[in-house]
Amino acid sequence: MDSGLADPEFVRLGEALQGRDGAARMRRAAATMACAVPALRDRLPVLAELPELRVSCSPTALGERMEAAYGARRHGVPSRLAVSVLTLPVAGEDYLAGPARQAVRVGAARAAAAGVTCRRMGRVEAEVRIGGVLRSRGEEGLVESVRADLQSGLVQAWLARDAADVTEVVALTSIDGAFARLDLLLAAPGRETGASRFLLAAHLVAELAARGVRHLGADTALFLDPATRDFQRLLGFEPVTLDLVRGPQPDDGCPVPRTSPASGPVPTISAEPRRPAETAEPAVAPVG
Repeated sequence: MDSGLADPEFVRLGEALQGRDGAARMRRAAATMACAVPALRDRLPVLAELPELRVSCSPTALGERMEAAYGARRHGVPSRLAVSVLTLPVAGEDYLAGPARQAVRVGAARAAAAGVTCRRMGRVEAEVRIGGVLRSRGEEGLVESVRADLQSGLVQAWLARDAADVTEVVALTSIDGAFARLDLLLAAPGRETGASRFLLAAHLVAELAARGVRHLGADTALFLDPATRDFQRLLGFEPVTLDLVRGPQPDDGCPVPRTSPASGPVPTISAEPRRPAETAEPAVAPVG
């Protein structure tokens, strides 16, 4: 029986929320979703079965970033509801073990055999490479936001490149104690379904696990397109509801900024071609 991201009821709920054939239906769905999460769960049993994960946000700019990312709403849907979360192993090398990760294992091996390598990028290189990918995909509007995040020092930039040093996939993460956020994972044009995505994902898991991260969250899974939903399922992501609480200063041996950045969080971008921009809706929760 399918569960998590592959649960037919969960998939149908997401498709209903994304339905383009009726603005009135979207407004009705948004009105339903705008209620408190407990009441929402009562109305939608598929959400009642989702596990809840308590996330301790530190009293730092990184903690504020997490609160901003998951304290917002989209079309009235709380961003902390049905968040795609990957539970990381204590030892990063254990991630690829077992039949559940066969697709990741095979894809990562294929990319490595083709000469693809992964590493962390410095700020300047990240601005150039990520900016180039965004522009080539028609996402120019995110270039300045990404640049501001990189300059704030709150995010880490990651790269998968081929043997000729051509960008395959880029990613941004932010880490607050034992919880990390996948702010962006974006393939270069023509590489959206390539094996390099799996190699970079495995690299991220190993690096984050070594830092003591136990959970990696993306955005709510309710608005995922089918290709991204399936990719996250293969990686091991599961939908959970986040319970955000204020926690102590993270003790990971690394200094963290203590002032809030000017920019907001960068959204995770789908591998699907860009669709026409939606009409902006008024903010109903802090997103600073």
